[in-house]
Amino acid sequence: MSDNEPSPEDSSASLPEGKKRVRKRRRKRGSSRQTLFLKKREILREMHSGHELGAVSLKEQLARLKSAKNAENEAKPVEERWGSSRTSQRGWGWFLVRVFALLVPVLAIVTAIFLTKREKADSRYPDQLNLNISEEEREFEPVGAKAWFDKNPHASYDKSIGILRTLNEAGGEKVPEGVFRREGFTRKQIEDRGIGWQSGFVITDPRKFSWSIAETGGVGYLILEGLREDQSTYRTYFVKSDEGIRMDWAATTAWSELPGEELTGAGGEGRVLIRCVLSKEPYFDGVNDRDRSWYLMMLPDSEEQFWGYAPANTPLDEELLDLFQFGRIVLDRKKEVRATLRISRSDKAAKPNRFEIVELVTGEWVLP
Repeated sequence: MSDNEPSPEDSSASLPEGKKRVRKRRRKRGSSRQTLFLKKREILREMHSGHELGAVSLKEQLARLKSAKNAENEAKPVEERWGSSRTSQRGWGWFLVRVFALLVPVLAIVTAIFLTKREKADSRYPDQLNLNISEEEREFEPVGAKAWFDKNPHASYDKSIGILRTLNEAGGEKVPEGVFRREGFTRKQIEDRGIGWQSGFVITDPRKFSWSIAETGGVGYLILEGLREDQSTYRTYFVKSDEGIRMDWAATTAWSELPGEELTGAGGEGRVLIRCVLSKEPYFDGVNDRDRSWYLMMLPDSEEQFWGYAPANTPLDEELLDLFQFGRIVLDRKKEVRATLRISRSDKAAKPNRFEIVELVTGEWVLP
């Protein structure tokens, strides 16, 4: 140390009283490098803190490569990227949108011109929509057995309700005139077996009944269904006769030549007409009895089960199966149908509740 160079003691001596000099520690070599290394490691740790450590799956690698490739494509000028797959797809999409945008107004204009050139409404139907009905359709009229009911649905309905009202007023004590079909036969059967019902018809509330039109055996009729006063259901049939609308009492009461309780003990080979609810299932036919096709017959006035058979694969069996729509692909098969049959006792039917079906009279309860 030279003489001119001040010593630490001298410098401290020149300080004001009460002050003390603080020495600065000299930094060691490599400290700056160590600090940069720590910062770099911290930055890397923060970068990977949001990702899971470990191996990267192949799917994720492909996704990263695809995103990197897209980023490179985006960085290229438009001239270099023109015609690429992504750009071409975008171009076709916009092209189709523009084509549809042009076609919509053109189609609207063509449709408007076509509608304005259509024929004007027929003067015979003022203040109504022009349905463009052809002359053949205008001249069409219902034909067949139920044509009158199709032409006069409201008149047939009102007259049927009027007959039910007349029967309610009579109360079952006497048979009113001019209400039944085949009146002579009906009066005789009512004297022998009674009117056929114990409660009146509810006709005041239209929501409690429904009606439909049908035909069987060349006869058209109206079916009116509803509730009685005792909350039991009824199904009545009304036929158009020469005298006007009449109730078919036999069809309404499901009249049979023999009641259910007498049918079991009936003997002989005579044919008996019955009205029944017929049922058919494939498992009715036994494996060991392939010559007969069996049907379940239920009479409305009896809870006993009656079984009837027809010779299998005969025209009669085909007619009975057709009632249930067996073998039809479009229509659903029916579980049960109403039918009027002629049955007889056969030697093959050993049990008292089994009969042979001789004839299918009609597919409903209204006779021709």
